[in-house]
Amino acid sequence: MTAVTDHPFLRYGPAVMMTLLIPVLSLLPSHFFTPVSEPLPPLPCMDKLIHAMLYAVLTAAYLHALTPQRRSSRVAILLIVASATLYGFAMEFCQKLFTDSRKMDPLDALANLSGVLAIALFSYTKHRHRGRQTG
Repeated sequence: MTAVTDHPFLRYGPAVMMTLLIPVLSLLPSHFFTPVSEPLPPLPCMDKLIHAMLYAVLTAAYLHALTPQRRSSRVAILLIVASATLYGFAMEFCQKLFTDSRKMDPLDALANLSGVLAIALFSYTKHRHRGRQTG
């Protein structure tokens, strides 16, 4: 009998959904976000925090798709970090190429990277610690 989380949709679905959601949010014209941001008080660097959170969730979703044993593998985590980081840079470049109201921002790419690294480090530490307790 397989666990419920072994179902392919539950295992890979979050990664697929985040991989598709990020380009939609990244390439929407900026006026789509005005109704959301106008009622909020202006917080400095709020967009950078949103970038970090989106890429943290993306990385967590990619890690969720791995088997528990692979989640503690340095190679697997480094591949996910590299993939998510390159994806973030690609999205920034796509904003420059495909939109008029959005622009490529190196600080957004750095925020993406910070979200990726935070979750990767947390996951690696957590699974390494768990492995030592059971081993």
